[in-house]
Amino acid sequence: MAVGANSATEHDWELQSEDGTLQVFTREVDDSPFLEVMAKVQMNAPLPRITELLGDGNGCAEWRAMCRSSQVLEQVSDVERYVYQVLDMPWPLTDRDMVIHSQTRLDPDSSSAIVNLRTDSSRHPPGDFVRAESVGQFILRVLPDQQVEFTYIMHTDLGGDLPPGSVNARLADSAMDDLRRLKALAES
Repeated sequence: MAVGANSATEHDWELQSEDGTLQVFTREVDDSPFLEVMAKVQMNAPLPRITELLGDGNGCAEWRAMCRSSQVLEQVSDVERYVYQVLDMPWPLTDRDMVIHSQTRLDPDSSSAIVNLRTDSSRHPPGDFVRAESVGQFILRVLPDQQVEFTYIMHTDLGGDLPPGSVNARLADSAMDDLRRLKALAES
């Protein structure tokens, strides 16, 4: 499973929701019943404030509604870590867990930081949760006048016997809610 793993191009994204500077898109992914989501927001906040809100993996970020808990399992370097995360699913569903391998790359040419995210289940034994698998990116691009564009692209298989249609139907609203919280926190 990879971000953009299918042969899709930028034009394959379908706009699902838009609210001012917030946009949420989805697209199909080859060999998966679950949609990939891309969410974008422009914020009037300095980059250090936004990176503070994204967190270091110890403790859930305030803006992520589904995050029940998270902790860094291994800090490989300043730009690489493994994070164990538990996702809070609505009742009666079983909560999910995942181990995220996070690698950050700075791109001075585009004034961007790109955080590549990929699950690595071998880093933590399965427990009382259904194991989810995910791949994605966070992209932070500095814009003029203390603005930052934050984009996240994520494809997640929540595992278990969840019907893909019910997950896909809620994907855009969930992403939009998370972006609204992030923007409000960053700009406050």
